Amino acid sequence: MKIKNKSLAADLGLLFITVIWGSAFVVVKNAVNTVPASYMIAIRFGIAAVLMCIFFYKKIQKIDFACIKSGAILGVLLFIAYYLQTIGVKYTTVGNNAFLTAVYVVVVPFLYWMLKKEKPDGYNIAAAFICIVGIGLLSLHSGFKMGWGDLLSLLCGFAFASQIVAIGILTEKNDPILLSFTQFAFTAIIALTVALCTETFPVKLQSSSIMSLLYIGVFSTFIALSLQTVCQKYSPPARASLIMSLESLFGTVFGIIFLGEALTLKTLGGFLLIFAAVIVSETKPSFAKLKSRKIELQESNIK
Repeated sequence: MKIKNKSLAADLGLLFITVIWGSAFVVVKNAVNTVPASYMIAIRFGIAAVLMCIFFYKKIQKIDFACIKSGAILGVLLFIAYYLQTIGVKYTTVGNNAFLTAVYVVVVPFLYWMLKKEKPDGYNIAAAFICIVGIGLLSLHSGFKMGWGDLLSLLCGFAFASQIVAIGILTEKNDPILLSFTQFAFTAIIALTVALCTETFPVKLQSSSIMSLLYIGVFSTFIALSLQTVCQKYSPPARASLIMSLESLFGTVFGIIFLGEALTLKTLGGFLLIFAAVIVSETKPSFAKLKSRKIELQESNIK
């Protein structure tokens, strides 16, 4: 009974995370017009790194060179992903940005194939084709041209896929909390370096911009990512990934409610196809295992 309660609590926790991440698309959309992208990333991950120092001070004292090296790799990938996402949302709608980012769920199996030699199955390939059609409906305009913001959001999805694969490999030999801290710290350092070289920090920040930075730093970065680490201990990977992919749905809903973004039939069709691709990609292990289990039971009954 306790295990079931923990599993349910974990699923509810992951659902709560997707609401935070979905709302963050709107918050970033509002803040990016006054705060340059790299400075925004540096501040949000700087806040997260400081909070991790406060809450995990004793554990962080055990950090070693291997963890620092791994964190540096993840920091580079995470900065690229968030930089593309932050710039992308400036030139497209929150809904497009959210759903195109969710492409990482379909891309991950193919990256694993390249690195781990684990060939994707028919479900992965089917999901990829469904996703491509959805992306076309969502972002291609007359003359088969993709908007600048849509293209950056799509590239962001690939960057997040690379980061997810890297985490899967690097967490095998590193403590997740220590890896999260080094990842946050390096992302903040890289972002600040890029910001100082390429951007100008606004002379005066509006109170709304300050609140936005605090929100994405505390809630969508520190709390959400820390809670994700805990919840995934009690939720199967396939179900956890599927629940987290709902951030794109909440991002679209919040964009419509708070920013008045339009929802056309063509856009809705693109959303539904990309969401279907995510479902096909993430639920297939359960179906495959169930089918395999049935075959095993049948064979055992025959014997």
